[in-house]
Formats: sequence, structure tokens, C-alpha cells
Amino acid sequence: MIVTGGGTIEKIDDVRYLSNFSSGKMGSSLALALFFKGADVNFISSRFPLRLPVTMHQIDVQSSSEMAEYLVDSIRVAKKGKMSKPSLMSDANPELIQKKPFVFMAAAISDYIPSFPQHGKIKKSDIGEKWSLELKQNSDILSSISADDICTIGFKAEMDADTGLDNAKLMLDKKELNAVCYNHLDGSESFGTDDNAIEFITPSKRTSLPKQDKLSLSFSLIKLCESL
Repeated sequence: MIVTGGGTIEKIDDVRYLSNFSSGKMGSSLALALFFKGADVNFISSRFPLRLPVTMHQIDVQSSSEMAEYLVDSIRVAKKGKMSKPSLMSDANPELIQKKPFVFMAAAISDYIPSFPQHGKIKKSDIGEKWSLELKQNSDILSSISADDICTIGFKAEMDADTGLDNAKLMLDKKELNAVCYNHLDGSESFGTDDNAIEFITPSKRTSLPKQDKLSLSFSLIKLCESL
């Protein structure tokens, strides 16, 4: 199970950056819930707000390019297939079985990044009274990864209640995902909270998960993913 979390950090220079308010709590909670369920978890994040088991594989990244690099490599490893024995309590054949890998894209990836990040610190005296920072559109990590033979779950946060759900459904179709977790934000105060509510959307069904603490919500989400 590959989980991404946190808001990416895009350097302007060596002391300044662009980012967002994503706390990484949802990604951390999801990684922890999957670990408790016995999954082999690889958590790639810019922020680690929860104390996680030391035996969980964790990769600390900053920029979206770093996240993309480690994500692509993690997917390559996952697709090789992790062979494991079924539980001794299971009636299944004791031969080795191959488990389907999942990617949960809970990270908030920057839509735009600085066009020309600088080394060192840009001095105020060199800039003047006004600073026009040139940005370029970031690459779409979800659209670029090879999703063959892997189950991909996207996350969509919107503030516009009138269009948010439609945008989440559009994301599901456009990026050919197995499911999208959509949540409506009331404002910047919605970030960093300990609870959340999710609309779990698949091509054939929509399920509402009511507001609850993020760890409990993660267990509910995992249960829904069993049918994918």
C-alpha cells in the first residue's frame, strides 16, 4: 500500500517556498490504519504529524518532483508483487498468493511552482519595492503514473459546494481512477483538523462517510476499498 500525504514544498530560493495548508493528518491516519490492518505500507509525505511505527517504511520529501520520483519508484517495486502466505486461520490454499497493490494519493500537490528557483537567498535590496514571481503549471502526478495492475484512489478537496462534487466526478473519469475521496472545505480553518467527512465515489457508486476522527474514517475507507 502506497500512501502520499502533506502539502508539497516548492522552493523559491534556499530560505523561501510556496506550499499550502495541508497538514498531512489524513495521509498519516490512512497509513497508520493500513499498517494496523497488516498491510505493507510505504508512506511518502512532506509532513508527519502523527507518531508512526518505526517499522513502517516512510519517505520524507519536499517538492512535488521529489514526491513523483519516489512514487514512480514505489509503484515499480509494488508491481513486482509482494508474495505472502495467507493467515493460518484462513481456509485458503497455503500456497503463496499475490496481493494487489494500492496507491492512495492524499497529498496536496502544488498546482503551480516557481519557474526559476534560486540558489542562496534573494536579497530584498536586489528585488526592489515590488516582486513579480513567475510561476508555471506543475505536472499532474496522478495522470502521469502508470496505473496498470494497480488500484489508484485520488483525493479531492473543494470549497465550492455547488461544483465540488461534479469536479470530483470529473477527476475520477479524466484521470481514470478507481475511486475518489471528496471532501468539502469550509475555508482555511478546515485544514489541520482531527476529523473529516468523505464522499467515496467510484464509477458506479457514491457512499457518504460521516464526519469522524481521521483514523476511524481511514478504517471505514479501507473497508470500502475492499470491493475495488
